[in-house]
Amino acid sequence: MPYPLCKLTHTLMWVSLFFTPLSHAEPTTPAEMTIAQCELIGTGPGPDKVIVQATPTPRLLISSHDRRHFSRTGDIYAYTPSTKAMVILPRVGEPEGFRFRPHGMALTQRDERWLLYVISHDRDLVSDQHSLMVYEVLDDQLRFREQLLSPLLSAPNDVAISPDGSVYVTNERADGASIVEWLFLQRKATVVVYRPDSGWRVAAGQFAIANGVAVLGEHLWVTQTIGEGMVRFRRGPSGQLSERTQMTSLSLLDGLSVASNGDLLSSAYPSLIGLGLHWQRPASQSPTTVYAINPVSAQSRIIFSDSGEHISAISSVQTFNGRLYAGQLFDPYLLSCPLPASLISEPNAMDSRPAQ
Repeated sequence: MPYPLCKLTHTLMWVSLFFTPLSHAEPTTPAEMTIAQCELIGTGPGPDKVIVQATPTPRLLISSHDRRHFSRTGDIYAYTPSTKAMVILPRVGEPEGFRFRPHGMALTQRDERWLLYVISHDRDLVSDQHSLMVYEVLDDQLRFREQLLSPLLSAPNDVAISPDGSVYVTNERADGASIVEWLFLQRKATVVVYRPDSGWRVAAGQFAIANGVAVLGEHLWVTQTIGEGMVRFRRGPSGQLSERTQMTSLSLLDGLSVASNGDLLSSAYPSLIGLGLHWQRPASQSPTTVYAINPVSAQSRIIFSDSGEHISAISSVQTFNGRLYAGQLFDPYLLSCPLPASLISEPNAMDSRPAQ
């Protein structure tokens, strides 16, 4: 989800009024999971992205940043479901003066080492000082390896890594120092790709707030908050993207992940006004929805929804060991729920195995 700015609060809320018709209709069938089956797990503020580290004792890595006080720094938490232990992973070796404000992230294993790629923001979103930080994940710390910088990291949101090592990053805007793209909903956002042998380049454009990104088999999938839902691309051998296909017309989508059965999971915000009020006032509730989308048929179904009474503004979800873990934009906890039967069935025929 794009990080809000204090000086744009009223403007963006007025813009959201125009898009109230894009809000999702009330579901005609009940969601597949209910809040009664779920539990809360305390974290730091704004546990936006949740990913799995499949070590002998598996754990979840969680990016945390207080978006209501954007200039503050954030942390990476590690949660071990088998022991219910939640710890902050200290970071060592970072450049002098670096300030860590994490957002989207992705994990890959290379030469028996776990490498974590984390988007980190400047103190303000309307800036071009964003970076992609690379850490080696050890048992009890994150060891800095590299800081990837490029003018193409204009307003980065999320990151995914393909099996061939291509690193894809979504940008919500083409000009990170501009608010015009937001106010007029210009379709200038991009997906950029990094390869160590060739550096950064634009892989695809013409998005309206590009958001979640996932690699699944030979394809790359991207969600948009204001644009035409979710789109699919075919990945080429050197990271290029082709065959752009709109897969759903769902609106106001955020994060994207792959379930154990190969379905794509995306969270959404039924009300932009509710989201803005929740950001301004923690006691205000923001409705939230999680969709499962079949990558073959593109049919979607609601697997979870909440008025905001129990959790507001789910930003990403992750399945692990029979449970679904939901992160959120602002409040300091995850939601953990048992997976519905539909998400633990046989994998879909196409692109059933996500990239590691």
